[in-house]
Amino acid sequence: MEFESIRPVLSGVAGGIIATWLTSRWARRLPSTHNGKSRHALLRQHRPAIWTANTLFFLGLFLGVALYRIGGFDSTDWRPLGLGFGLACVLPLLAIFVVSTLSGRDPREGYVAFSFGQGMPLWATYGLLGAGSVAFVFAVTSLGT
Repeated sequence: MEFESIRPVLSGVAGGIIATWLTSRWARRLPSTHNGKSRHALLRQHRPAIWTANTLFFLGLFLGVALYRIGGFDSTDWRPLGLGFGLACVLPLLAIFVVSTLSGRDPREGYVAFSFGQGMPLWATYGLLGAGSVAFVFAVTSLGT
């Protein structure tokens, strides 16, 4: 077995280790309350929104990968991956808003609860989701060309 064939696996393992380390470090520094509500209470109240957002995140990723097969895209085309990553970021944002609103809860608290549920600070969670939303716009506009 050559090094070139296992290099992606080693890169993925190293990335996973770094992500796990960062998440555990950030989780210790997350605030314990938001607007007078404990982290546990927020997570419990917004559980349906968080569950829906997480499900739609993975559905977006899966759809992006599936587009290579069902959409007839070349394996070197970036657009299905951009669409998948974009959907994985846009759909959770929409789900948190819709589910929180329909259940009579404050969507802003839902966004904070989602960030707490991911074990990440607000700036990291929404920085990543914001970047994915921009990628989604670029991928959708590139489909028209």
